[in-house]
Amino acid sequence: MKDLSILKINDQLRILKDHVLEVTKNTNQFATHLAKSNSERQNLKNEIIANVEQIHKNYEQNIPRHSTPLTEEKCSFKGSLTPFLGENVISAKDIPKLEEWPTFSGEGEYNHI
Repeated sequence: MKDLSILKINDQLRILKDHVLEVTKNTNQFATHLAKSNSERQNLKNEIIANVEQIHKNYEQNIPRHSTPLTEEKCSFKGSLTPFLGENVISAKDIPKLEEWPTFSGEGEYNHI
């Protein structure tokens, strides 16, 4: 009778040991997957950050700089006005001085201050 109960206990221990080994294996696989997943997430985040920084850098380089059409800067080629002004430009010295500044009332009429 004792031998039979010892066999049952041994069988239960073997089953329990197999179960623990399976759980350990699954836990290790999950930990590996989680580490890989975290690494992939971090790589994707770094890639997105690099792309955004590159877009920002390109955007800053492509912004047209503020220029006023009344500037008379000499350009290095052919001594002409700066290229962004074009050929038919009125320079600041050709504009008559205003004695009264016109303002628009919003109703289709100009009022003078």
